[in-house]
Amino acid sequence: MFLRYKEEHDMKKLLRIGSDILLLGLILICVLPFVYMLLMSFRSTVNAYDFRFGISNLTIEQYVTIFEDPVFVRYFFNSVYVAGAGVILTLFTSCTAGYAFAKFRFKGNDKLFFLLILTLLVPSKAIMVPLYIVVKGLGWINTYKALILPIPTAFGVFLMRQTILGIPEELIESAKLDGASNVKILWKIILPLTRSAMMTLSIVTFIGAWNNFLWPLIVATKDEMRTLPLALTTMKTQYEIDVGLLMACAVVSFVPTFIVYLVLQSKFEEGVALSGLKG
Repeated sequence: MFLRYKEEHDMKKLLRIGSDILLLGLILICVLPFVYMLLMSFRSTVNAYDFRFGISNLTIEQYVTIFEDPVFVRYFFNSVYVAGAGVILTLFTSCTAGYAFAKFRFKGNDKLFFLLILTLLVPSKAIMVPLYIVVKGLGWINTYKALILPIPTAFGVFLMRQTILGIPEELIESAKLDGASNVKILWKIILPLTRSAMMTLSIVTFIGAWNNFLWPLIVATKDEMRTLPLALTTMKTQYEIDVGLLMACAVVSFVPTFIVYLVLQSKFEEGVALSGLKG
């Protein structure tokens, strides 16, 4: 009996060690590309397979070069502006529509919300051509409107509606008895109670807008309107690639989204839990 218990204990221990080793291996596989990108960004080299690193080889020359380039700075500004404006627009539309779908009782509420959710099933690539035709017809090519207005999606409305549904009706009814308007209720009651969900939506929207490549590539044909992800393609020359310069550009493109998620990570997890997205 004792030997059998010992064998089971040893087996569980081996399985735990094996799972820890596997998890560590997966972490290394995920982290190593970022470490490589960061280290290479501090070197001036055209050899992507030169792994010799030393203090004497490290330099910030690559970062100085890209930020002295007015075109790159313009790309960076465009990305910040488009992502920031996209977050604000998404929060506005999602909070107002989510509040209406959650707390207003009007004919066709559920059917309209169902149709809105169905749009999430349509791949973004499938609507890109008709969306481009509309944008071109409105004369918005190479404008911030073309880059910002398509950012909000039905996901934000769904997220905010699910969160607002959890707010007791008594709070809203009490506010109405005190003479509060729907706008005041939204501003004073709904928004403070849904702050975590708003943070979650902000992170998702910011990262999506910041990393968006295909749509800006289509509607921003002029250099002054292009965003940062497009800068990675412009760092190439006809005959060679400065790997250090390219990696510095990649780091600059990656760091803002990483910082946003790192700062708001706790709110992101709380927002996902409160909105019921975990199933």
